[in-house]
Amino acid sequence: MMQRHSMYLYPWDLRDEGAGNVADRLRATGIDGVTLATSYHAGKFLRPHAPSGKVYFPEDGTVYFTPDSALYRELVPQRARMADDYDALRAVATNAADLAVTAWTVGLHNTRLGQAHPHLTTQTVYGDKLVNALCPAQPEVRHYLTALCVDTATQPGVGEIALETPGWQAFRHGHHHEFELIELPDRVQVMMGTCFCPACRAGAAAAGVDIAGLADDTRHQLDRFFAEGTPPATNPQTDPDWQAYIAWRAGTVTGLVAEIVAAIPANVGLAIIPTTQTPNSLCWIEGSDLAALAKVADRLEVPAYQTGVAQIAEDAAWVRKRAGDDARIGYIVRPTFPHLADSAEVVQAVSALRALGPSSISFYNYGHMRLSALDWIATALA
Repeated sequence: MMQRHSMYLYPWDLRDEGAGNVADRLRATGIDGVTLATSYHAGKFLRPHAPSGKVYFPEDGTVYFTPDSALYRELVPQRARMADDYDALRAVATNAADLAVTAWTVGLHNTRLGQAHPHLTTQTVYGDKLVNALCPAQPEVRHYLTALCVDTATQPGVGEIALETPGWQAFRHGHHHEFELIELPDRVQVMMGTCFCPACRAGAAAAGVDIAGLADDTRHQLDRFFAEGTPPATNPQTDPDWQAYIAWRAGTVTGLVAEIVAAIPANVGLAIIPTTQTPNSLCWIEGSDLAALAKVADRLEVPAYQTGVAQIAEDAAWVRKRAGDDARIGYIVRPTFPHLADSAEVVQAVSALRALGPSSISFYNYGHMRLSALDWIATALA
């Protein structure tokens, strides 16, 4: 099967630089596809080669097409104001029909919807509602994400959806001005980020998990940590009760992905971005079982965001081993600072990833990098 090479793109970069101009630059590097943000969150982005406006603030929790309201129930996506005047998907279809289009869809990381519907968000063991993260165990959330993918699949030129954040978010996930004045060990971050909302408690209990006992013990250990600084004694990666809960969470996310695959048109593929963590071995925190997801989705789309060629290769090889020899895996490379230092390192990283038999290699992100990075990519793909 021919290996694809795609570039991650934002709609505002296409608008400001022109879809035709961007497409010409990508073709010249050997890129044959675009992975275009169609559902996205807030940010503060520096754009080195933007013709004007070097800093861009995207509108939080919005989509870059006109959603079909008939598909949704309680949770309804909001069209970004930018999309009132510029249809990025149609611009690509018109100016770059030869480039394969993957719709980059941020799923359950949505602060706008979380603030409007806090009862559908992840809840800490204390009942705090983490409004930046919708909970995939909630039936209304599952309906929303499935409808969003169905809606996206019908947009002009979309041949595939790359679904990011289909599961739970880690406790630290870049929410606006995240702040704390005590050091949080890894176990505390896991415990504080794990959802104990009513839907999760009910689902886990039905599966035989002692969720009440786990919640009580977790709260007790966190209470002691916050009062005295004593780290939790329990290791979620080895404790039997935690492992049972983690397995239920993974099944919940895998089941949701299977529901989405069944709902979208058969001619539109579904790739799963299983984690926003680095390295990928932390994906279990978000409810991702790589082998299980690879079986229900068309492929995995995996960030290769370590620093340096050796660490990128090691992390990617772990993903291949974990997902299985038959898994279709695409890798995402950041061909620039701080991950790779120069053209030679980009060549080496791409070569190492190709040795793992990927279905695609993609590059992140056109708007963030200097245009000179395109020359590095061209050399690597030559």
